Amino acid sequence: MSTHLNVVTSGTGPTVLFVHGLDSDADVWSPVIDLLQDHTCVAVDLPGHGESPVSDDPAAYEREALLTDLDDVIATLDSPVVLVGHSLGGYLGMAHAMSRPGAIAAMVLVSTGPGFRDPKARDSWNERVRENAKDYGIPEIAAAVAFHVDAMVIDRMTELTMPLALVIGDGDKAYLGANDYMEKKLPHAERTTVEGARHYVMRSHPESVAAAVRSMTAAAGRS
Repeated sequence: MSTHLNVVTSGTGPTVLFVHGLDSDADVWSPVIDLLQDHTCVAVDLPGHGESPVSDDPAAYEREALLTDLDDVIATLDSPVVLVGHSLGGYLGMAHAMSRPGAIAAMVLVSTGPGFRDPKARDSWNERVRENAKDYGIPEIAAAVAFHVDAMVIDRMTELTMPLALVIGDGDKAYLGANDYMEKKLPHAERTTVEGARHYVMRSHPESVAAAVRSMTAAAGRS
């Protein structure tokens, strides 16, 4: 199954693919993209988000379907690409890099976590998503993009050997510990902890995210 994702493109230069998180859309990246017009910035809307279609098939929101959707976008780009993901978008970027080696040259993970190894923690997360789905600004069925079904990403993190940056706000309490863990597992990662920022650091401090993007395009030889 594949959803034809809405794509917003601007700028000219090395290609960077932006993937948003739950209950968001491509526009969340606008402050960063405004600083990166010397790059070809490609921002997607995930299924049921922004201008992308809403499917009534729950399978359209499963991880593998989302990765296939990203495959279709990446196939149209000058690859390998530098992927920038926020929260769920970063998780999907890691899953894509693990399951499709070579497609992603470098990554910037913004306010991202690697999922859950403990099934009880995973179930608790999924239940919170279900409970909050009615309050999101997206169709309730689309909240399923955030469900976790296994520990694949957290168990295989050390496979991520490409240039990688972590950007996290010092006020993002829910994800600081996850970034500490990822930094330990990925010692080559460049970490930026942004003072005064919370979960949407790309909106409050776009210059910090843009700097990480420039560092990763250079490290991947894409600048």
